[in-house]
Amino acid sequence: MSASAWHQFIFIGGLGLVVSGLTTYLMIWVLVSVTLRDRHPAVRARLGVVPFTPRGFGWFLIARWHRLGDRTVNALAVPGTIGAWAIVLGVILATVAKMLSLTGASP
Repeated sequence: MSASAWHQFIFIGGLGLVVSGLTTYLMIWVLVSVTLRDRHPAVRARLGVVPFTPRGFGWFLIARWHRLGDRTVNALAVPGTIGAWAIVLGVILATVAKMLSLTGASP
């Protein structure tokens, strides 16, 4: 496979990770948000209602939901954390692939 094909493959793979992570994150955010509203209103108020507040996204990335000690939230938030990390990893992969293709470097 040529260098250009590898760059395209990594770029498309990165975009795929972003899309799958975003889908997972948004679906899980709704479930976790409702559970937090019912069981932990103070945490819900701190995170806000919009899924992509930096505080809410960081809450998933560093798995702060563990501190609550609520098994229901733990079970729901694991896929959200995986989705958040998939978004981050996908953005990194797509960016690196694009930068490599612009510089003409081979993987």
